[in-house]
Amino acid sequence: MKLKTQKKLLRRSFEFLVILLICFPLGIQISKLFWKLKNPLFEYLQLASLSFAVFFFSIFYVLRYSAVLKRYRLSEKKQKLIINKLKEEKETIEKGYINSIQMNKEMTSIVKRLIDTQRVLKQKNEWLRSFFELTTEILSLSDAYEVIKLLGSFESKNLGFLRISVYFNNQDNVFKHLCYFGNKDPDEELLLKKAREDVNIAYKMEQKDNLLKIAVPMISEDKCEGVCFFTIRCDFLEKEDISYYISICNFITIAIKNSIYYSNLKKQKLEIEDLYEKSTYVNEKLKETIEELNKSKVELEKKNAEIERFFYEIILCLSKTIEYKDVYTKGHCERVQSIALKIADELGLSEDEKDVLKVACLLHDIGKIGIKEEILNKKEPLLPQEYEEIKKHPLIGYNILKDLDFMERIQKVILQHHERVDGKGYPYGLKDDEIDLLARIISVADAYDAMTSDRPYRRAFAKDEALKELQRCAGSQFDKNIVEKLLSLAQKGMVMFL
Repeated sequence: MKLKTQKKLLRRSFEFLVILLICFPLGIQISKLFWKLKNPLFEYLQLASLSFAVFFFSIFYVLRYSAVLKRYRLSEKKQKLIINKLKEEKETIEKGYINSIQMNKEMTSIVKRLIDTQRVLKQKNEWLRSFFELTTEILSLSDAYEVIKLLGSFESKNLGFLRISVYFNNQDNVFKHLCYFGNKDPDEELLLKKAREDVNIAYKMEQKDNLLKIAVPMISEDKCEGVCFFTIRCDFLEKEDISYYISICNFITIAIKNSIYYSNLKKQKLEIEDLYEKSTYVNEKLKETIEELNKSKVELEKKNAEIERFFYEIILCLSKTIEYKDVYTKGHCERVQSIALKIADELGLSEDEKDVLKVACLLHDIGKIGIKEEILNKKEPLLPQEYEEIKKHPLIGYNILKDLDFMERIQKVILQHHERVDGKGYPYGLKDDEIDLLARIISVADAYDAMTSDRPYRRAFAKDEALKELQRCAGSQFDKNIVEKLLSLAQKGMVMFL
């Protein structure tokens, strides 16, 4: 700044000197005219001052021109820099525009894929809804013909049964065609033979026509007593979906098997009643009749035991369906059942209570079928909205079973198994004795197994850490008495899982 001021002062001084040199001869000329001076010295001074004025004036304007030229060149250089910068910005903008067009195309493609995915998920949701409608209705039937008729009514819905046929072994060890729906399939005999010989499920896919053909054997005491064949038209047929269809067909086969046994029992009952009526008229055959009745009674008890076992298998089958969506819950329901029954023994519950608890443990997480797989198997911590979706599974499980009157207590336990004794649980915020005792037992057993099992977002806790965490939350989240019973079992070493 100081140097600039000095240059400016020097320039002003130089300008003043030039003006002075120009004005000096002019002043001499005026003086000569005014005072009429004729001294030759004044002429020399006038000529010398004009020469100096011309010389300095030339130097001054050369310097001024050089400065102006320098500023012009600097200005020109700046303009070139600005033009180059504008060109670069133009190129950047053009590249950004091209990238934005490409990004828009990619976004359009992503949106299309999302729409297609949403459509498929909607179809699968409709499929699951139809599946549960079907299973609920099948559970209420006790005749194989009625089951087949019901399945036929689902032909126009999402499940699309085209062919169902039932083959059952009679007393002569000959498989006979018991009942059927739809036209015979060309692959039916081959799959039936394979399922019967291997005593295992046989299936075949036809991607071209979206057909899935499944043969499921009816097994009793490691023997094949019959085979059910199914041909299903699928809206979507992928490898990960096949297990769902196999699960449906397996469930239907169990229902048909139960209905056949029920029909046989009914037939046997009619035969027993007929024998009893005849016994009143034939006294001499009374002893023989009593023996036959005793045999029938034993057989009836055996059949009743088989029915109970088949009912339990159905419940177990339902509990397994969640494992097809959440791979980390495999075996979870059985472990919770084992823990809960040990606690029930410590509490001295009745056998009826323990029977209810046994089934409720297997079905307590059935509502997770209604939760998205990406939420169940997410490896990162859940977002608040995703956790809210998870919290819906007790209510979903209740709604799945609510139409089954004989499972009223089980429905209540499933609905309440995530309530807390301090009233901060869900879905209704019940507390203390407002929560069913069996639900409080499952809550403790469920939490212990969840902590000691691997999850997508964390590794399993050590068993000692899990017990300490239960003890810490006793009286707030969990029933204190039930936690004490679990700790007592651990101290006594009475259960292997601890």
